[in-house]
Amino acid sequence: MSGKWDPMYFNLIERYIFRRAMLATLVTLGSLTSVVWVVQALRKLDVITTKGAAIFVYLQLTTFAIPMLILAIIPIALLVATVFTINSLNSGSELVVINASGASSFTIAKPLITLALLCSIFVGFVGHFVISWSLISLKTMAALMKADLVSIVVREGEFTKIENGLTFHIAKRDAGGLLAGILISDDRDEKMSVVYTAREGIVTKINGSAAILLKNGEIHQQNHADGTATVISYESYAFDLSTFAGKIQKLKLRPKERTTPDLMRPDRDDYYYKKEPGLYRSAIHERFSEMLWPFTYVILLLAFAGQARSTRQSYGTAIIAAVALILVLRGVAFSGVSALKSDANALYIVYGMPLFGIILGGSFLILNRPVALPKTFSNYYGRQQLWISKRFEGAYASYLLFLRKRAGAG
Repeated sequence: MSGKWDPMYFNLIERYIFRRAMLATLVTLGSLTSVVWVVQALRKLDVITTKGAAIFVYLQLTTFAIPMLILAIIPIALLVATVFTINSLNSGSELVVINASGASSFTIAKPLITLALLCSIFVGFVGHFVISWSLISLKTMAALMKADLVSIVVREGEFTKIENGLTFHIAKRDAGGLLAGILISDDRDEKMSVVYTAREGIVTKINGSAAILLKNGEIHQQNHADGTATVISYESYAFDLSTFAGKIQKLKLRPKERTTPDLMRPDRDDYYYKKEPGLYRSAIHERFSEMLWPFTYVILLLAFAGQARSTRQSYGTAIIAAVALILVLRGVAFSGVSALKSDANALYIVYGMPLFGIILGGSFLILNRPVALPKTFSNYYGRQQLWISKRFEGAYASYLLFLRKRAGAG
């Protein structure tokens, strides 16, 4: 191969690195999202198995939750993919070949920064618009589901809290959806407590509204103002469940449940804006600053470990140092986001941390040289790695010897 710079050759390298990093990002993103999804499924297993229709309901709920999962997982997936890509290139001596061919550090940086740009755009789109839609959909669906919670999640012999002040108890479920031994405690009204009891009942529709048709029971009312109590017996009584769905129009949207354009033009009479306007400022700048972090991750990792290394020890040190610096910057930025709710000056921390990482890493990329770690630290880490490696090899050899002796071959 000639020593001349071949644009087509380097374009192929860039496409190769981009495909590798993109695939690693998608695999990591899919794996982490699936794990979280399964964990959520196991937590709600009782809801899924109680009624067949609940499986579809659960799928709907988790679909609305996916944007929140993706927003949290994308930066992690990009970080893992970048480490994997750079590490695999170095372990396969591909970085050595690329550098020996006369390519600059931007040959490797360009596809990874392009991937960071795509992740940044996607994070921005999800954070500014999709999250708002998903959170509102979750809240709306939760309100609608409460009308069917009695037939889905209220289990036999247990007291189930549907919402603050409202508790259901069912002694037994019979075939056909018939409920036996019903007790409903309603303390939502501060002035009065009401307890409904019924020998049996069934969830049904009355004039298009969800209700529990209670039969052969009593209504116990207690007035908190004067302490009087009233008992009413009935043969049939319809307990209205549509009030839950009716609350949908009255939902109070938190700042994180609003799109960024809405946050920038807040309603002065909004409940949360009057209570704590700093939440709006914090939500806006958190979303914009999140778009900088993909670049910070990639550029810092490239600056620390984007060059071919002579030994595996020094290379491992570089990756660990880069990840450690990213975690420190991230931690400081998180505290800045929290402080931004009450202190506008925390804005410098929120944007300063990712920009500091970009500028620091970018300066080393421009100079085409890796970040130089203190020699004392590198040597110490190398010795520890060698010690651990020897210990592991010795333990593994002892284990193999034990297996041979046990099999009678020793």
